[in-house]
Order: sequence, then structure tokens, then C-alpha cells
Amino acid sequence: MQTLTLLLTTVGLSVALSASAIADDHMSSEPAIAEIYECTLNDGVSPDQVVAIGQGDFAAFAADNELNMNTYLWEAVAINAPYGEADLRWVNYFPTWKDQSKADRLWRQKADKLQAEIFDLITCKKPFFFPMMSIARPPQAQEKPLITQVCTLNDGKSMEDAVAYRTGVNATANKLASTNVGSAVFMPGIGLSTGWDYVAMVTGTPDDMATMMDTVRSGSLGVALGKAGLVNPSTCVTDLHRSHLMVQAQN
Repeated sequence: MQTLTLLLTTVGLSVALSASAIADDHMSSEPAIAEIYECTLNDGVSPDQVVAIGQGDFAAFAADNELNMNTYLWEAVAINAPYGEADLRWVNYFPTWKDQSKADRLWRQKADKLQAEIFDLITCKKPFFFPMMSIARPPQAQEKPLITQVCTLNDGKSMEDAVAYRTGVNATANKLASTNVGSAVFMPGIGLSTGWDYVAMVTGTPDDMATMMDTVRSGSLGVALGKAGLVNPSTCVTDLHRSHLMVQAQN
């Protein structure tokens, strides 16, 4: 495609270039490649119209060309500056750079009409590429709340500390609330340089996410994290999206 965004900084180009395997629903056992476009809706267009073309003609193009990818639309709900201007983020996941290269080549060679239809609905920036590491895989759902936390490591802390913390938080939260919420970490890659170190993503079914968020509201999750000895090694800002599944080529 040609436009969308999210966030990040400093774990390096070498990590991005080694990203290698995707799975279902944002998740992977190895780092996957996330291609993220930041878009605004054109006048009179709703997010549902963009989802419809993503689930329809775009999904058909991906299937007809045997593209090895998953695609989501992240509809902005509550987003902090400086990323609050985008109405949505179009997110493609690929297992390998070879898969991404094939999709990019065929998109440019064969999809002029489809591109025009999509860009009648949205206006996008050029993409950013991030390696994405799975913490815990969420269940599939056509639509789900999705939280992102834009994080800066505190002095003396490392990405290993952050991944260990996110793993502990995910397990503690699911045990406390009897939920099946999943989590992942986006690391700095290609095309965007910021003062942040990583973005944590948390997502699950609407019911599970609401249950988990209520444990945050009530303070019970904070108490459980304290008892587990889990202390955030980072300073984070929290955003909320609504994630729509559009293409599911990987299981």
C-alpha cells in the first residue's frame, strides 16, 4: 500500500532485518514483520467502509495472489499525542521479508484499481516496519479492543527486563481475571525514529478485555502485580484502538 504508522526507537535495524515468522492474530513464536501505515479518513468516510473493502476486495486480492500475510485495521479510539491525528492504522504482518517483498511487488504490479478504491476512502503516509515479538497469543476475534503502551526504558533497564515484565503481567492478569488476553512487543525498526524504546500491545476478545480493564480500574491487578514482585522497568503512555481482522492467511 502506501501509508500508515505507529511508534518506536532503539533496538536497532539489525533486529528488524532478522524478523522471521508470523502466526495468527498479531502473534508469532519468532519476531514477525509488522508493516504499519498511518491514515486519515477522507471526508464523509467511516471506518466501517474501510474495514469492508479490507475484508472484501483486499482480502480477495491477497487470497488470489497467495500472499502470506495477516492484515488488521486499528481504529483509533483514545490516542495520546503525537500520534493522535491518525484516524486509523492499517497493519500488515508477514512471516519473512521475502513474503513482504512478494506482496509489495504484486501490489504495485496488479492492484492499481484496488489502490484507487482504497485511497478514495483514506489518505495515508509511507509505511514503517517493526519486528514484533509475541508474549502470549490471544484468541481469534473479528473485532477486539487493542491497547498499546508506548514505553521508554528506565535508567539501567534493558529490553530483556521489559519482555520479562510483560510476560509476568500477562500471566498475572489472566490468572487474576480468568481471561485469555494476549500480548506482544513491537521493537524499533525501519522508517521511524523516536525517543521511545518499544511498544507493548495487549488484546483479546471484548469480554476478556473489559474484564481485564476492570481489574485495572479496581486496583486488584496492581495488588496482584505487587505480590508477584513485578515492577515496570519502563515509563509508558497508554492508547486504545479497536482492531478489525481483514485478512487471515496465517493460522
